[in-house]
Amino acid sequence: MGYLRTTSFLIFHDPKAPDTEKTFDAAEVAKIEAEHEAGKQGRIDALITKGLKTPAKNYSLAIEVPDGVPTGDDTPAPATVTREGLRQIVQQVQDDSIIDEDAFKKYLRETFRAGNEKNLRDFAWEVYGIVTSRATLPDTRYRPARDAFNTVRFKDGARFGVNEVAPQVFWDNKKTMFDNRDYSATARAQRQLLWVKVADGGWEEDGNWGGYLQITSGGHLKGLWIDSIEGWVTSQGSKVDGTTFYDMGPYYEIWQGTRENGRPLIVENDRLRFTKGATPGRFQIEDATWR
Repeated sequence: MGYLRTTSFLIFHDPKAPDTEKTFDAAEVAKIEAEHEAGKQGRIDALITKGLKTPAKNYSLAIEVPDGVPTGDDTPAPATVTREGLRQIVQQVQDDSIIDEDAFKKYLRETFRAGNEKNLRDFAWEVYGIVTSRATLPDTRYRPARDAFNTVRFKDGARFGVNEVAPQVFWDNKKTMFDNRDYSATARAQRQLLWVKVADGGWEEDGNWGGYLQITSGGHLKGLWIDSIEGWVTSQGSKVDGTTFYDMGPYYEIWQGTRENGRPLIVENDRLRFTKGATPGRFQIEDATWR
């Protein structure tokens, strides 16, 4: 997550981001691994049932016989499949002596030499995949969701904020609801997404990064720099203070300057503001590489 972005990106507010990413302790990992091991036999039984029900295909010996392996017969019909035969293969594959892949491949070459035994070789490979499989921990990474309401946009004048496209619904004295949104070209221009880039002073260290932010959208404001007036985030004709993105794992803290000498970014009345002493807001960024 934390690395210097060299192209334009969006910023969006994510106040519900968790404090930390979900992790598994040793006991949880052991439980998941034990459940995986316990389920292997069931998966093998299901594989046997599938093998008995699936019609075997005929194979061309010239294609199916591995190079350098002599065939035991030249009959193209697939080898007969029985429950007892499949169980025997399972027992052999489960033997510790062939868990190593090279030993397993040697077992295949020596046991299923005929071209018409490809169906049994395939079955053995599937069993081997189950026997040697390892438990996979669930993916618990936090995945933020950007939408039209939490994305930072141009607001009144040169300020920036969120919830700019939220419906403004009012009631008149007859309790009739009506929509008071402004659909004019000027209003639409003000609601454009704010795209910025680190255009100067770029740096990164330990997942944190920053520099001077330049606006790359917004028509006549394009090319101006991100700064603040009385804390309110706005555009300026020249760069004054850099911006730091602190990687908190599931989210970013964004500071004007640094934690040592700056102010954290918050959302106040749907507008962005750098406020000294405030609890830092939780933000995300999205660029072309974001997933």
